[in-house]
Amino acid sequence: MINQSAKTFLQRQLALTQLNLRGFAVAANQSKQIHLLLFGAPGVGKGTYSKLIEKDFDMPTFSMGEYFRGLINNPSADQADPFLNQVRGILRSGKLVNDQTVIDVVKNIKLSKKFDQHQGMQFDGVPRTLNQAKMMSEFLKIDLVINFFNRDDILLEKLMSRRVCPSCSKNYNVANINRDGYHMKPLLPKKDVCKCDVCNVNLVIRDDDKESIIKDRMDVYRNQTQPILDFYKSISQETKVIDFEAKKGIDDYPEIKQILKDTLKI
Repeated sequence: MINQSAKTFLQRQLALTQLNLRGFAVAANQSKQIHLLLFGAPGVGKGTYSKLIEKDFDMPTFSMGEYFRGLINNPSADQADPFLNQVRGILRSGKLVNDQTVIDVVKNIKLSKKFDQHQGMQFDGVPRTLNQAKMMSEFLKIDLVINFFNRDDILLEKLMSRRVCPSCSKNYNVANINRDGYHMKPLLPKKDVCKCDVCNVNLVIRDDDKESIIKDRMDVYRNQTQPILDFYKSISQETKVIDFEAKKGIDDYPEIKQILKDTLKI
């Protein structure tokens, strides 16, 4: 049995922990830094837009995938940090990282003040579940969500038209789409349409760029993402959600840039 003094001590510790968490949430939500989420199925161009936003708006990206890969590939880093060692152990075991651990990573990044000197930051790969989105909202205000999308037949054609160099992994695309308001030029090698400009070897189609696999990926993406988008739309007083049909590839960026200026007043 726990005696009265020990019980009182535990109650005080719990109260202090709750107070610290509330203080962190208040501080994060009162921060003037802008927090941006970009959603988009593979192939829609989200990565390209993200890099342009980083440059034009001083909003670097925190990528959960890159963060995890860094922990695996640089095992000597931050060995003294018990939390990072715990995360590293989960990743090495091959187990899925649970929602609470993912959220603790985000809290650590914010507490580290690594991004504080920038006007804002983008999150990539988080939140990946509805539960993560709800947990993040308790301590972090997402100002804007942009959901990039293509019509299914257009996205399917783009993905099936991808070509990759088996030597250096450089990507090309043979799709030339010009219909129903979509204007997307092919991204071809400059010398020989069948060979990589860098390695001069024949381009190949990736195994996961086959029609049946692409359709499965599209279904999985929708099932994972739609509940998250619906959640942010339900808290529209805090978070603005914009659906953007990317019809012109990189030529869409001026419009995207204006959306950020108008919505975020920057």
